Amino acid sequence: MENRKPLLIGLSARETTVYQSAAIYDNMAYIDFLKAADPEVMAVILPVVSEPEAKRYAELCDGLFLTGGADLDPSLYGEAVDGTADTYDPAFDQSDLYLYHAFQKADKPVLGVCRGIQVINVAEGGTLIQDIPSLTGKEHQQINFVPPKGKNDTAHSVKTVSGTMLQMILGDSAVVNSFHHQAIDTPAPSLTISAFSEDGIIEGAEKNRVLAVQWHPERMLDRKEQVRIAGAFLSMCASARDAAE
Repeated sequence: MENRKPLLIGLSARETTVYQSAAIYDNMAYIDFLKAADPEVMAVILPVVSEPEAKRYAELCDGLFLTGGADLDPSLYGEAVDGTADTYDPAFDQSDLYLYHAFQKADKPVLGVCRGIQVINVAEGGTLIQDIPSLTGKEHQQINFVPPKGKNDTAHSVKTVSGTMLQMILGDSAVVNSFHHQAIDTPAPSLTISAFSEDGIIEGAEKNRVLAVQWHPERMLDRKEQVRIAGAFLSMCASARDAAE
């Protein structure tokens, strides 16, 4: 990427309150994750967008990073609320879906982590497990483990599927963290499932120029194989930009 214009990556935002005012934000860890793979990369936090705005951002940016966050409204995948989530945010849900579809239409790469893999599966026509403990009796929120594990700890291993992009990045297996109570249930037909946890939860999915994982690789920058996920995404972005020029 030397002597080239830096890649510009759009990050889906989340909402918080600062001095009693609504604010959008992203954890610095997402940006550090991208920069660990390419120090020259530029990142911009995208606001809640309309469909036309999503199209414009897809024209301006080289790729989309769908970050972690709250649960998606089950009505988006045709299910009733089961009561395991406190609230949903329709504006952010719709914005993420607009962005995903716009970047797909523009043939720009997309990376999804945690909520991001769920957004991608729903956008492509799949469904989600609304609450893993209720359905399986297994816990995937490591802060709820006994004893609890911290945000910088790892939780379990995943096994990758042979022949997938994720298998080429990570090898046959990898140790990951776990901060979710939802996951892919019925995979979208367009997606290739690329990793599973030890207890059978889907942990990775991909398609052409789309890569998504259920864990948070940005919290494991000390592990080179996790940084390679960012590197693979940015390589896709550079290739897509080169192809379009």
